[in-house]
Amino acid sequence: MTPTHVIANRYELGDRLGFGGMSTVQLAVDRRLEREVAVKLLAEHLAEDPAFVARFRREALAAARLVHPNIVQVFDFGLDDKSGRHYIVMEYIRGQSGAEILRDRGHVPVEEGLAIVFHACRGLDYAHRHGVVHRDVKPGNLLRGEGQLVKLADFGIAKAVSDESAITQVGSVLGTAAYLAPEQAHGEEAGPAADLYALGVVTYQLLSGRLPYEATSLTELALMQQREAPPLLHEIVDGVTPQLAAAVDRALSLSPQDRYESAEEMRAALADGARGVGPLPDDAATSVTRVVAPDATGVTRVARSAPRTGAAAPSTAAHRPATRRLEPKPSRRPPVAPAAAAPVAEARPKRRRGFARRLFGLLIILAALGAGVAIALNQTSGTQKVQIHQVVGEDVDGTVGKINQLIDDNTR
Repeated sequence: MTPTHVIANRYELGDRLGFGGMSTVQLAVDRRLEREVAVKLLAEHLAEDPAFVARFRREALAAARLVHPNIVQVFDFGLDDKSGRHYIVMEYIRGQSGAEILRDRGHVPVEEGLAIVFHACRGLDYAHRHGVVHRDVKPGNLLRGEGQLVKLADFGIAKAVSDESAITQVGSVLGTAAYLAPEQAHGEEAGPAADLYALGVVTYQLLSGRLPYEATSLTELALMQQREAPPLLHEIVDGVTPQLAAAVDRALSLSPQDRYESAEEMRAALADGARGVGPLPDDAATSVTRVVAPDATGVTRVARSAPRTGAAAPSTAAHRPATRRLEPKPSRRPPVAPAAAAPVAEARPKRRRGFARRLFGLLIILAALGAGVAIALNQTSGTQKVQIHQVVGEDVDGTVGKINQLIDDNTR
């Protein structure tokens, strides 16, 4: 870097805003346009692979085309010849990132946390509709500026870096592993559904102050995702409705197909859940454990609950009690074939005769109960006559038997 700390003979670097294993972000002044910008300087080892550089360029171009109120605008990118550093010039957001909010406050109230997530949903929905997948959604990439407007940052490098698996070679892996979708942890191609899973983790953390899975490596994370389901939010955070807990839980589904179809659908589900509208968790009861039905791999996942508190629950194993049962969703059960209907022509005579028998039986029983007599209907020569016969029995069973015989004789 030159002694005057200028990148590309245009961006005069100032205070460092943040750093990680992949890059360092510094406040800068654009001398040409006379405005503050944020300059991200990529780690030097990332420039050693020509394939990565080409991929990074394609992704940076795609990100630069994303113009949306909830996405940090990319202004410029390139290679500084004097320092040999790749750089990205972005819109500078004066405020706090989600990571800084969690660091300072532990967790946020439900309304405030959802406001942050709703903005992120809108930004992701726009990016996905334009064919761009973020692949590194986490609190540190949600920037809240003036007017409480939240913007997603780091579009343009997440996909390029992930494709080269460079993230697994640097120290930042432990900070981002918890936000990786199961398909990402398994090394599979990640699409928009992976971003929704990561945003579900962010939502869970903002409202509870804890991660759904406390993993220290990709291997441990993958095992925990397969074998455990995190506690539902309404069990550990006051003010979270069961419907909201169910909405967040859907975003954390293992299978991408079980998550939301779009970020906008997720935003609407969270908004409804906060108002107590929408589906309840599969175990809306108050039991303390849930055993999730085996997934496609045959693995049964067990959810563990922490004690409910008004504040964030401690993220330690000591506060994870036993499980509560979750039955499979009714929609997943195989449909039951309807029973074949009997022919109408055959059913009608039987219904008529049965009705006559029931009618006469009712009349006779009522009369027997009141006066010990039965009324029967005889049919002779097309003329109906009502005959009264006294029926006397020693007991109820004997009397009922005589009544039944009388009915059979007169309705045959």
